[in-house]
Amino acid sequence: MIGTVDGIDLTLLDPADPDDRRLLIKADHPLLQQALQDGRDEIMLDGQVVNPNLHIALHEIVAERLWADDPPETWATAQRLSQLGYDRHEVLHMLMSVVSDELFFAMQPDVAPQDSGRTSAALAALPETWEAQRGTAPTNRAERRAQQRTHRRRSR
Repeated sequence: MIGTVDGIDLTLLDPADPDDRRLLIKADHPLLQQALQDGRDEIMLDGQVVNPNLHIALHEIVAERLWADDPPETWATAQRLSQLGYDRHEVLHMLMSVVSDELFFAMQPDVAPQDSGRTSAALAALPETWEAQRGTAPTNRAERRAQQRTHRRRSR
């Protein structure tokens, strides 16, 4: 990644360091970075209300899981989703959906917060659960990639 974030040259950052990883994640989200600098708690992003701090924190959790290979199904799921044609950032968002569900369960008084079986099942259910949540399941890999290219062009 080329550029700076918070005045720091990104090429000097070490993704193995959690603090550096946070800066790299922020750099990957310029709109969220601006909202964080402005002290905003919510922004509209792709038609959804997003909490910039929470979004970055979920990215950090997923990055740490991938880096630590814990649970190991996380990396295997990321590879599988990439092979299905999903881009890197969308794969991370799918993995974040599993983390957010885990956090939800952790806040429920009558549900075991750490359930590796539930996590494994949620990872195995991707991308179907993600597509169902979004309500937009492309019929094939070529269509999926075409949609991604169109989205990237519009985002520029």
